[in-house]
Amino acid sequence: MMRETCKRCKYGVEIIRGDYKCEKQEIKIPRDEALYPFRRCGYFEFKNSIIKIKRLHENAEMPRRATTESAGFDLHCIENFSIEPGEHKQVRTGLAFEIPKGHAMLVYARSGMARKYGLTLSNAVGVVDSDYRGEVMVLLYNSGSQRVSFRAGDRIAQAIIHKLPDIELVECEELSETERGIGGFGSTGI
Repeated sequence: MMRETCKRCKYGVEIIRGDYKCEKQEIKIPRDEALYPFRRCGYFEFKNSIIKIKRLHENAEMPRRATTESAGFDLHCIENFSIEPGEHKQVRTGLAFEIPKGHAMLVYARSGMARKYGLTLSNAVGVVDSDYRGEVMVLLYNSGSQRVSFRAGDRIAQAIIHKLPDIELVECEELSETERGIGGFGSTGI
């Protein structure tokens, strides 16, 4: 699949039923070439998967990466709110996601908010499974010493799509030996 990087063009986003004119390059693209774009275009790049996102609220903002190389994309709140020191708060994003089978969306705290205000996630990392179709909520926790306020549209967390290994859990009588063995907390030094 492809992701649109040129904002003025829908090439690669919609199914193409005929020849397509690329306005940015001012050229005509034949249907077959549009569906199988082997031509070189600096405005588009190939992606392995498409994540469908449904807006559930008029204030919901589509997630986006801060830079092209960012691992995560930002999640925004849809309402004004404040969170007091020591308080846990469930915050709405107004979005539902269709995560591809074999993947999960993990929600992480934003490092800048953690450093500046002590804001983290109540559950450390939020997990959105591929079969969940409800609204994504963010569970914020204020571990700082001051009240923190947000306005609708502010960034509250970041999410990363992870590919999951195809595994099977099998009960057994014995496990393989390792140098560490059963050594637990602190067994490899502090």
